[in-house]
Amino acid sequence: MNKAQLPIGIFDSGIGGLTVAKAIEEALPHEHFIYFGDTLHMPYGDRSPEVIRGYCRQIVEFLIQQPVKLIIIACNSASALAAGYLRQLYWQEVEIMGVIRPVIQEMINQHVKKLGIIGTHATIQSGIYPLLAQEYHSEMDIFQMATPLLAPMIEEGLFDSEVSKALLHQYLSNPGFSDRDAILLACTHYPLIKNEIDAFFNGRKLIFDNAGPLAKSAKKYLSENGLLAEKRMGENRFYVSAQTPHFAKTASMFYGGPVEIETILLND
Repeated sequence: MNKAQLPIGIFDSGIGGLTVAKAIEEALPHEHFIYFGDTLHMPYGDRSPEVIRGYCRQIVEFLIQQPVKLIIIACNSASALAAGYLRQLYWQEVEIMGVIRPVIQEMINQHVKKLGIIGTHATIQSGIYPLLAQEYHSEMDIFQMATPLLAPMIEEGLFDSEVSKALLHQYLSNPGFSDRDAILLACTHYPLIKNEIDAFFNGRKLIFDNAGPLAKSAKKYLSENGLLAEKRMGENRFYVSAQTPHFAKTASMFYGGPVEIETILLND
């Protein structure tokens, strides 16, 4: 088979990466993908770097066996702590793209001066966003805060609820966010509550997430390497490490009907 006809591999700790998968589908309508949600081990944000790398390696091995022409880590925690490790292991086999660098470039291009970041403990503690901003010689003033309860809440389907409103008020009332001109949702789960976050700030701040910039980067990579599909050659396939009602519900919400989801067990 022509390599351009192969699917794109996408993985996340759960449902959050579906926001990335949807953005890629919109930007690249001729492509199809294989999605893996590691629902058994979510959230990644409270795991150690070594454990996250171990889970990610197993998922990459599974996706390579399919095979796929590009792997996208649709998770900030995994991108921050495992992307470099995975590229070192698999650089001869497949390109592996994380979610972090594209959105940093997008915010610099839009001249963001004061940025607030919310994400998991793993992402925030890694310091990856300030480090990359410095790498690009940006003088962006960054305030970041771990918001660890948001991803589990979203996985439980509790967005747009009294629970989500209370949690967002608890986190976003921090004075550090008051003078920010932009907020980055540094977890791919968070776009599912993007409207609630925007409403909390009364629409007065730019809200960024990873999905759109990453989809642009994926399109650029495929185009430059002769890997763009000329027509759609297969259907999207969805895998999880444990079946959950909320994954199925969210997937069907994105795709307008029931989605077939297969379980693939990973080793602990």
